[in-house]
Amino acid sequence: MSTSPKSMSTHKGPNPSADAYREILRECASFNLRKASRVVTQLYDDILQPTGLRSTQVVILVMLAVEQESNMARLARQLLLSPSTLSRNLGPLQRDGLVEVHHTGKRGKSVILTSVGTKALSAAFPYWQEAQAKFTTLVGATAWSKLSRQLAKTTTAARS
Repeated sequence: MSTSPKSMSTHKGPNPSADAYREILRECASFNLRKASRVVTQLYDDILQPTGLRSTQVVILVMLAVEQESNMARLARQLLLSPSTLSRNLGPLQRDGLVEVHHTGKRGKSVILTSVGTKALSAAFPYWQEAQAKFTTLVGATAWSKLSRQLAKTTTAARS
């Protein structure tokens, strides 16, 4: 059964009420998680702004700092990104000399953190700490700890 908007428009039956649509906005996991993600990302990005890095870029650099080197497929899996989205995200980091991408033959591409990237990440670290502290203060340390565990469970459940 197709679920495209065109096929859905042929559904016969009463149209949902405004209350039903308000319930979607209140209860929709996708909408509410994305809304929370956008506002939290903006908080981090605002604090990281002096570094020239966005929070999404910091996470990529952190992953590479931990891994030392990663192939693109593994990095995309770890970040839960499509390979094309990862490539787009790596573009500015590569342009600015923070990462290098090397072709590894048939197996794809390898990504490494450069010394410039290591310095940029070190410079961004106190800003990330400030953002994390601000977020934790706003949400509450206990609430964040519980939410963090629940988000991990949610991610695992939604992927299965």
